[in-house]
Amino acid sequence: MTIVPIRYVEPVYCPPSEADSLVLPVTDGCSWNRCTFCEMYAAPQKRFRPGSEEEVLESVRRCGEQFRDGVNRVFLADGDAMTLSTRRLMAVLEATQGRAWWHLLPA
Repeated sequence: MTIVPIRYVEPVYCPPSEADSLVLPVTDGCSWNRCTFCEMYAAPQKRFRPGSEEEVLESVRRCGEQFRDGVNRVFLADGDAMTLSTRRLMAVLEATQGRAWWHLLPA
């Protein structure tokens, strides 16, 4: 069993297409969380909050040390990663691209 150096708030959701990706939580929960058809983020621990920039960047650093060339894709989780400011998203994306374990996949 591989221990991932990331703090996850369970349950963790990601689309089936991202099953082989490193799931990197940049938020917890969903910023809207009022859809009548969805109960994915109803648990109290899934209340929406942006992840700490320092914690996310530290997770990227630690994954880089642990996985080296073993990661081909990164999925930014949780329910609404796009609520982060452009500056915060760019900081995370630049950190992941700067790692030896990050490989851009051909389109």
